[in-house]
Amino acid sequence: MKKFYITTPIYYVNAQPHLGSAYTTIAADVLARFHRMKGEEVFFLTGTDEHGAKVAQTAKKKKIKPQELCDQNSAKYEEVWDTLKISYDGFIRTTNTKHEEMVAQALKRLNDQKLIYKSVYEGLYCVDCERYYTPKELINGECPFHKKKAISLSEDCYFFKLSSFQKKLLQLIKNDQLIVEPLERKNEVLGFLKLNKLEDLAISRTNVKWGISLPWEPKQTIYVWVDALLNYLSGLGWSGAVGQIPKQWPPDVQLLGKDILRFHAVIWPALLLALDMPLPRKLYIHGFFTINGQKMGKSMGNAIDPEEMATVFGTDALRWLILSSFPFGHDGDISQSKFYDKYNADLSNGLGNLLRRVLALAEKTEDSFSFPVESKGEFPAKIKDCWQNYENFFEELKFADIATSINDLVVFCDRYINKNEPWKLFKDNFSQYKDVIYNLLETLRHIAWMVRPFMSDKSDEIFKSLGLENSEKEKSLAVGKQWGKTEFTNVFQGKILFPRL
Repeated sequence: MKKFYITTPIYYVNAQPHLGSAYTTIAADVLARFHRMKGEEVFFLTGTDEHGAKVAQTAKKKKIKPQELCDQNSAKYEEVWDTLKISYDGFIRTTNTKHEEMVAQALKRLNDQKLIYKSVYEGLYCVDCERYYTPKELINGECPFHKKKAISLSEDCYFFKLSSFQKKLLQLIKNDQLIVEPLERKNEVLGFLKLNKLEDLAISRTNVKWGISLPWEPKQTIYVWVDALLNYLSGLGWSGAVGQIPKQWPPDVQLLGKDILRFHAVIWPALLLALDMPLPRKLYIHGFFTINGQKMGKSMGNAIDPEEMATVFGTDALRWLILSSFPFGHDGDISQSKFYDKYNADLSNGLGNLLRRVLALAEKTEDSFSFPVESKGEFPAKIKDCWQNYENFFEELKFADIATSINDLVVFCDRYINKNEPWKLFKDNFSQYKDVIYNLLETLRHIAWMVRPFMSDKSDEIFKSLGLENSEKEKSLAVGKQWGKTEFTNVFQGKILFPRL
């Protein structure tokens, strides 16, 4: 059985989930569900990043222990992911003992290989990012993402010899041995590696107490980003032992936002090369949800609560709206009013209205509907093309194009109804009426399959209305996408699929 391993970044526990973090997670979930639908053995990992200075500072303000803050906020992520129907197979927390032991073991291996040395670091530091910036990377001395002044820091710490991997990383990304998509993000990383001399990476902190202790100098803690990146291995149960590779490794795709591109396209593969572990097959960098052109985030004060949005639109519809509103690799400016418009256009007036229309026409007779002996028309070829595009778009992570393709199929069916006027055929040509209705019912069955990774409950409702509640869900995708193999014997109108808002 083919294996598929997909990850999101683990989310910083100091902030609670918002629609921006939900964006990555829903995309990963839709991909995971699609590959499960294909019959593959999927492992989908997400989780929370729980160490660092910000966590300790927030806990101190709240007058609680850092671990207590982590437990509260990590539970909130799990609660929101449950609301959004995120079907993860593993949820990693970096305060988990096994993870902490693995990180310490991995750092010990790097130290044993003479890839780590002690020195003094002086630089400009963004507390919110928990990373150092060069003066060129700042805008008027401010972090480009958090719009806050970077502070000057100087401390004794240990360094990883990141600079020794520059040529290798450049070659691997240039030759697509490590695929970075979309193309503009690949070019961004290549440009950075060509124009800048990589500096060695400070991988420990003297003044940050809330973190994993260095195994050879416990007074220092491991840099939160090194700790966080290694979750992709600890989440599979890797112990850090030489020669041990988890069966799911390497990841087929790692989804991430563009603000953490360099961590994942430079530091992360360098760590893996140093640990003699295979690299991820693909890093896919999506755009941001923006509001008035500004990145969404708790620190920016413009975050949208995904649970509130799910209450307004319903979870399935929200998942659809989030991924269909603009291309996955690009930024997109959003608002609740835009979601209202798209909900009514795509779902209420589109798919929901088509389902109700077809079921009302089908209920005119108690006869069953089966595949015509002499099949005519363009439906079989149309559906075949749709499935081919659908699977290609999934491989390319073109979620918005998948949605557009399904919406086009809905429009195709509406035009087919208007052209053939089955309400007249029912009286004048009953045989042709049944053929027309069969084509529509069968297309709705295919649409239910296509929307399934996005809207699993709505897919079930469509199957139920078509009288296929149990039989269809037992099929493999290979069987489900065949045209004309299904008989419809118990069609009925259930509740409105997408009530108009």
